Amino acid sequence: MYLWIFCICDFISLVVQAVGGGLASDASSTAGGDTKPGTDIMVAGILFQMASIAIFTVLGVNFLISARSDVFPPKLKLLVAATSLSVVMIFTRSVYRCIELLQGWSGFLITHEGYFIALDGALMVVAVGCFNLFHPSWLLKRDEDQDVRDFSMESSLKDDMVGNE
Repeated sequence: MYLWIFCICDFISLVVQAVGGGLASDASSTAGGDTKPGTDIMVAGILFQMASIAIFTVLGVNFLISARSDVFPPKLKLLVAATSLSVVMIFTRSVYRCIELLQGWSGFLITHEGYFIALDGALMVVAVGCFNLFHPSWLLKRDEDQDVRDFSMESSLKDDMVGNE
């Protein structure tokens, strides 16, 4: 259920940002056009996305506490770490994007490329790149002799606790 909720939230935030970007672009192409309403809509989309990420994080931490993540198999711990790193990078980028857009289209951050490279591009490279190093299909791979029907988090945790992997 979480998958559907958060994918829909992400889709909504992207649509809101796109609508705002379209309005701002349209306004900038007309003489004396005011880009602020479109920019404000873009910021609202980013803030909605940040709220969704914050709720996802709270629910994720709650799950990890409830599931006793201290007994997770090492590979699952790596996946949780990669996901956590990715979420922090995306959230940090979103903070930067809000500040950048609130300064306006001629603001300090938007007119200095170094900040864009460091706080937008580099953060996204880390957010996505960590999954190249810790790819879910590698970390969640079942043993070849294990029947798919036998796989569950409970059995995986029991196996790990007795030293089998």
